[in-house]
Amino acid sequence: MSAGAGPEPLLRLRPLGLGEILDEIFRVYRRHFGLLWAVALVLSVPSFLLQVVSPNGLGSLAVLLRSLSQGGNVGQLPALPVPDPLLLGLAYLLLLAAVPFTTGAVCRVGIDLALGIPVSVGSALAGVARRYWALMGLAVLLFLVSVPLSLCFPVAIWLLVRWGVAIPALLAEGIGPIRALDRSWTLTRGSWWRVFGILLLIGLLQGAVSFGLGLAAVLLGVAIPFLSSVPRGAAVAAISTGSSAVVLPVVYLCLVLLYFDLRIRRESFDLDQMARQTVGWPPPT
Repeated sequence: MSAGAGPEPLLRLRPLGLGEILDEIFRVYRRHFGLLWAVALVLSVPSFLLQVVSPNGLGSLAVLLRSLSQGGNVGQLPALPVPDPLLLGLAYLLLLAAVPFTTGAVCRVGIDLALGIPVSVGSALAGVARRYWALMGLAVLLFLVSVPLSLCFPVAIWLLVRWGVAIPALLAEGIGPIRALDRSWTLTRGSWWRVFGILLLIGLLQGAVSFGLGLAAVLLGVAIPFLSSVPRGAAVAAISTGSSAVVLPVVYLCLVLLYFDLRIRRESFDLDQMARQTVGWPPPT
């Protein structure tokens, strides 16, 4: 790349096989772990707060830890404080308001990294904030479609795979939610089984790691001495939140890499050209 063309894009400019896509995901993940974990940790705050104020969150965890620490005998658990309805309502509102950031922030990081654009936690969140309502509209559309179709699970899965790269399309191309769904539909045409297989594999890997980290957090909570059940539950919830932030970026990185891979396959897409268009770099000389 010539001088003045900007930083070198992170991705390989050719169609990638399954093994190569997995290699790219974990290469980017390892190379930028601190950034990705920090973004994911910020995104986990609303769900952590909801778990703390919810009567079925921290209380249930406290009961579980008390039972495990006493060999399955729960005994008499101290009465948990009644949650403040106002705080509970605010936690749900915060969780809802954070949906665009939850779905878009890691994708924003992945897109900028792929294009060689400097990115930080602040710039990623600011990028999502600029597309906040478009991302919220996309989330609402997906919710309205997927909930009724959940009664017909195969159809719901088929549609969600066809729309699987709508979020990166919306962010990378600066388009609206309906256009993003259409772009994803076009890009995944003829590639459904490939996209489904990759997403299934990544989902299973993420689920296995998440389960392992969650189990380790619970066992650690059981072993914590000199704490009553409720504070111990809060500690485990905090540890679980930090652990979940470790694996959260993987699926979103996968969506970003699939988006670029599909564009390269279908449109002979040039990452260098898109990077210049995105940040206003001059064309190469």
